[in-house]
Amino acid sequence: MDVKSQWLSIILIASSLGCLGGWFAAHQQLQQPIARLNLVTPVFVLDRAKLIQSIPPNASQEQMAKIVDDWQSQAKKLSDAGYLVIDSTAVVTAPDDVYVRQTQR
Repeated sequence: MDVKSQWLSIILIASSLGCLGGWFAAHQQLQQPIARLNLVTPVFVLDRAKLIQSIPPNASQEQMAKIVDDWQSQAKKLSDAGYLVIDSTAVVTAPDDVYVRQTQR
């Protein structure tokens, strides 16, 4: 075996061991945060007051029904995905990013 192929073999073995060691270290460091995350139920807050305020005053009955149906459909999708969805009247305080915003079409 010539010197060039020996160096190539050493480099390949070292990089393989380095990748394996890096993966193992990352796995060990993420094990505890992932376990804690599995214990927390993600929560989303529906703000019905903002929904009602966002409905234009000249909206027809069908438009209002569609907006409310879309809102309930969005809540159902989140619930089916494993999220706890609560109404904003039950919330004392919450971070802004847990509120569900109405999608504009």
